[in-house]
Amino acid sequence: MKQRLGYVLAVSLLTLLSTGVWGGSSDSRESRFAVYSHGFRIGEATSVCSLAGNGDNTTYKFSNTTRVNANFLLRSYSLEKHEDALVGRDGTLRYTRSSKENGHAVTIEGALENDEFRIRVIEKKVTRILSIPRERYDYTTMECPEIHMKREGEKMTVRLLDFEALEVVTRHYSWVRSEELQVGGKSYTFRVIDFDDKNKKCRRWIRIDDVGVMIARQEGTGKSGAYSVKLVEYKYPVIQHLQALPR
Repeated sequence: MKQRLGYVLAVSLLTLLSTGVWGGSSDSRESRFAVYSHGFRIGEATSVCSLAGNGDNTTYKFSNTTRVNANFLLRSYSLEKHEDALVGRDGTLRYTRSSKENGHAVTIEGALENDEFRIRVIEKKVTRILSIPRERYDYTTMECPEIHMKREGEKMTVRLLDFEALEVVTRHYSWVRSEELQVGGKSYTFRVIDFDDKNKKCRRWIRIDDVGVMIARQEGTGKSGAYSVKLVEYKYPVIQHLQALPR
């Protein structure tokens, strides 16, 4: 439970509000999510995606804060995490993450430099450097490549730089159907997308937004059970930096 739940939640919340669509009149969105496992609400997350610049200089800034505290009969799990990313027209330019998982702290800093993504990992006071050539991957987890599919029933396979696993994986996507859901009293049509790679298998409800993408729900299964992340609020914040969730 401990290892699988931690990995799944980190992966799912990492990409719940990513970018991939350029343009739009409004320049910021804030999404608030509830996190569930084994039928219990165990945490929450807030994500903000904001637009900066214009034309070829357009970039998206992404921030996410996650808090999870799960206490089951025989096991427990805790996670405090903050992530930031900058995405341009040609993909992810920068990514940082600081997290404390069951008391274990990790800091990650990465940037695209000289046609390779260089990642600095600090863990247990030890620093290691990873260098991943840009030619080795098509997208990163921050770019939601499934939005490029054109019709229901379509399938696609991409080489994905997974920032949680810190490796390039082959991920398969399938547009299963379209489904109408209510969010904040409004009705939206979402793509229901199945995707999987060697680390995970998930289903995501996603739609193209005028800033980036809007994700209403994500569900996954693993050896230790299932999880669900659900959108509970979607709004246009007055300020564009992440606010702490009230307890």
